[in-house]
Amino acid sequence: MGAHVESFKIGTNDFLRKVATLWNRAHSSPPEGDHILRIPFSMPLPEDAPPSFGFESFMNVAYVRYALEVTGVRTGTFAVDRTIKVPIVVVTPDPLGAALRAELKLGWQGDWGRVKAEERMRKMPWGDYSTVKMELLVPHLDTFPLFTPIPYSIVITTVSAPTKRKGLAQPQKEIFPPVPRSASEIDFDLRRHVDLQTPYFPSNPEEHVTDIISKAHAPVPPVDVDITDYMWVPVEGKEDKGCWVQEATFSSSMILRYTPTFLTEEIKTKYLLQLRVEFPGMGNTLRLDFPIQIGSGLESSMPVDEHSMSPMMIDVPSAYWDPSKWVDQ
Repeated sequence: MGAHVESFKIGTNDFLRKVATLWNRAHSSPPEGDHILRIPFSMPLPEDAPPSFGFESFMNVAYVRYALEVTGVRTGTFAVDRTIKVPIVVVTPDPLGAALRAELKLGWQGDWGRVKAEERMRKMPWGDYSTVKMELLVPHLDTFPLFTPIPYSIVITTVSAPTKRKGLAQPQKEIFPPVPRSASEIDFDLRRHVDLQTPYFPSNPEEHVTDIISKAHAPVPPVDVDITDYMWVPVEGKEDKGCWVQEATFSSSMILRYTPTFLTEEIKTKYLLQLRVEFPGMGNTLRLDFPIQIGSGLESSMPVDEHSMSPMMIDVPSAYWDPSKWVDQ
């Protein structure tokens, strides 16, 4: 028998194509002594045009691509027209996000969104349970704008199993479960669900977008850490029996540089902030998810040059910038 061969269908949707004549020889020539002719132009896009996007995983590839294609028509019997294709980035206008972006730049004074998680755990398979509580605080926003520091705080509280205390003595050793003492003990990342309407069946893969705090490297910007002393909470009516409570707060900010949330017939994206902390013992992991919507935070086009491209450019796969790899149907 011959080798089994899988065949895959590539679907495309050429949803936008605008053609314009920008110059002809009868109109103008380069300035005297200059061989370069500069032709300013603008081209409005539909307000509902989806943003630039790229996603690749096993058996799932999806792109929303934009490019300017310029053809120079050459005269002469054997002259061949010359065409260049330059990829550009498009994001959806976001007036609401633009206003929120201005507020964030001045320092957030509004309400905070909160999500909490709580888990009972023990270091060994026997004995009383301890408790760990975790809370993530971010600005209460309808949309999270790009290219703007967004503050956040992570509050982790540990409550020991019931124990006895002699007098006013403080713990002489670390109490289980210990609070994280460094940002390197926390995993905090941005994840994206990509709902694809494929030719065969719907697919909803998830991808890790970026680390906000990671065990692998120091976070940027740095994270401020505040850890309280142990606090004794006695059991009602028994001053010598109770629990030790300790709290750690991690505060910093994040800057998002990723394709805004969008929806088309073929592609639907969702983002969430995911926070995980591991504690000693088997299976002692506390996790919480915080769904967010990302908007561009921009109301109009922005000029991009070699100096402004890096800080104000969304992160798309490198293949986006290579038109030779684009599939034309």
